[in-house]
Amino acid sequence: MQKPLRLNAITRGNRHQVVAEAKDAISASGGWVLDFKQFSNLSFCLNFELPSRSVTQLRAALAQIDLQLTEASEQLLAEFCAPCASEDPRQQQAASDLTGTLQITFVHNEPELRVTIPAIPG
Repeated sequence: MQKPLRLNAITRGNRHQVVAEAKDAISASGGWVLDFKQFSNLSFCLNFELPSRSVTQLRAALAQIDLQLTEASEQLLAEFCAPCASEDPRQQQAASDLTGTLQITFVHNEPELRVTIPAIPG
């Protein structure tokens, strides 16, 4: 069983645009966004599943987005991509799906986003 792919990134870009581009990068790589969590307007975390043979595609797609992966995340992607390049294509087809997260931290001067939670009747 493969360990989860846990990626962290930082950006000064527009959070709505960066999140949409990150979702598109995961989808374009053959993956699926399973869930997400928004932490005010400071951080966003996408949970995804991806065929393990598509990590190289995800790495390339994320490089095209206005975000900077942490050094640890870059290293982790390199470790995941190295075996993919050397494997027999038939083995790559049989590779399993892996789960992962992409946590994005937004650097900006906006005030904290306040979300009013409606009262539950009863």
